[in-house]
This record gives sequence, C-alpha cells and structure tokens, in this order.
Amino acid sequence: MGNSKPYIPKTKFDDKAVALLRTMTPAQIREDVPALLTWLQDLNWPIASDVSDYLIPYVNDIKNEILDVFRTYDETWKRNVLCLLGDVPHQLDEMLLLSLKRMASAPTPGEKEEEIDLLAIDILLRQAELRQQD
Repeated sequence: MGNSKPYIPKTKFDDKAVALLRTMTPAQIREDVPALLTWLQDLNWPIASDVSDYLIPYVNDIKNEILDVFRTYDETWKRNVLCLLGDVPHQLDEMLLLSLKRMASAPTPGEKEEEIDLLAIDILLRQAELRQQD
C-alpha cells in the first residue's frame, strides 16, 4: 500500500501516520478515502480500528467510496465496512440505506455465506431506532 502522503499508513503498524490522520480535516483527505478504506480489509491489522474511528463521523460524506467497496466481491472487506457503519451514531445517507436494504433482502451467495445479510439487518434496525429518536 505505497503512497507519498504521510497521513496514509504505509504498514499495518504505522501509528505515526494515524496520529497525523487524526489532525486532518475531511476536505484534506477527500481524494485519499479509497486508500484509507483499504486499511479496513482486515480488522486484525493494528491500525484498522483507528482508521475506522477516524472515518465514522464522515461516512455519509464518503458514501460513494463505501458503495464502491460494496460493489466488490471481497466479502470480508464488505463486512468490515459494515462494521464501520454499525458504529455510526447518526442517520445514514439514503444511498447507503438502500445498499443495506439490498444486502439484507437479496444477498449474493458470498454475502449470505459471510452473514452480511444479518449484519445489514442489524444496522437497519439501529438506524430505525435513530429515526424514532429524532
């Protein structure tokens, strides 16, 4: 995962890059969201949770990049990004909700095998609770 921007981790142990990432505004990292999302391909990587924590407030702003992950055949990566969405304390964008509804109601065989449909249902239920609180 090579890059030249110091706030994009170069290794799964790159705490210095993560510390710098935390100082960046969403506008400053906008074009680098796909590179940052790649660090969610394996939640066992030490920096994965830090990158996820940074992205949580901005999921609606980076919905297109998230939807790109959902269009892949990498079911583990999809599941990990769903975990990111599951931690969001605010309402999700309608496009993300539509994608979740599709995964919940008509999962691909791979999504079914990884239980992505169940995770999507859980997130949709939490989102319904958030709407009721508003």
